[in-house]
Amino acid sequence: MPLDGSWLLRRRVAELDATPPASPGPDDPRLRHFLSVMQLHTDTRIEAEVGGPAIVGAAQADEIIGTCRLLADIRRNHPALVDGPLRRDEQTWIGTSRQVPELAAHRFVAARDRKSEPPSTKPFGLGLYTSTAVSGGRSMWRAYLDNYHGSWLYPLPWYTWRLLATPDARVLEVTRARDWVAFLEAYPRVVERLVFPDWAAVAADLDGIHLTLPAVAAIQGFNLPSAHGLTAAAFWDLETTLWLRWCFSEPELSDVTR
Repeated sequence: MPLDGSWLLRRRVAELDATPPASPGPDDPRLRHFLSVMQLHTDTRIEAEVGGPAIVGAAQADEIIGTCRLLADIRRNHPALVDGPLRRDEQTWIGTSRQVPELAAHRFVAARDRKSEPPSTKPFGLGLYTSTAVSGGRSMWRAYLDNYHGSWLYPLPWYTWRLLATPDARVLEVTRARDWVAFLEAYPRVVERLVFPDWAAVAADLDGIHLTLPAVAAIQGFNLPSAHGLTAAAFWDLETTLWLRWCFSEPELSDVTR
């Protein structure tokens, strides 16, 4: 039975606002702390703690996340990660040895070419995911990978590519839970009473969708009421842009971690 998850979201904010442990390394410790907290909020943990799917209204979720001091602090230093708009000149993609290390347009799988893709709030069979480079030219995705240095999950080497998105690329900014719900209401794909994005339909209108940190914190793991029913739980973890079309100039290999 779906249960009220607002208490869980309030606890999430408390965890985000707790004093972060010492975090050596080149990345902003505030961003690393956000990552470490959000990585704990998995589907299995949420279901175990709530006793089933967790529901929270979008407006209430935004109100709760709006009290987060950590996000306010990150906003002062990295406003694009919190409020947008997307920094089109600071996008990075990282390939691991499980992936093709070369990043090129001919390897890109457009959403329109995968209309039979299984329902997902974050598809992995199409498009391209980037994260914004900040201090030191490193993105949150690069900081995330450091937690798996030497593991089999993301084996070395890691190839970091810098991309410049074209100025005419149509990118939807999702900066809060209400934006996510409005997005799903505009492009619904209802499967077993849960609302997913219809990515093929999205690609007819948009080139990409940018999720900022408040949106990630507000929606991760929750089912939100919408005009078409409850949204499927989403797990984005960090600031991310999903590109549904190739919208870049020639990528540049900027770093190799071995």
